[in-house]
Amino acid sequence: MRTITDRQGQAWDVMLGRESYGMQVLLFVPQGGGGVRKAMLAADTRVDAEAELDALDEPGLQERFDRSVPWEAESPVPK
Repeated sequence: MRTITDRQGQAWDVMLGRESYGMQVLLFVPQGGGGVRKAMLAADTRVDAEAELDALDEPGLQERFDRSVPWEAESPVPK
């Protein structure tokens, strides 16, 4: 896990996640609570996602945060 501070001074924990359809994502979790954000990764596997995250420097993480979108928990599929 890594931590970044956004342009407004909010600290975020950055970790890996996976979408239901298998895509690897970066999850940005605000310290102190609030809405989680996500950014897609190019990696197809968890190992590749870890390498991609490790390779990102601070400006790279900030750029991914800038392009991130709100993460919404999946709702159950109606029957």
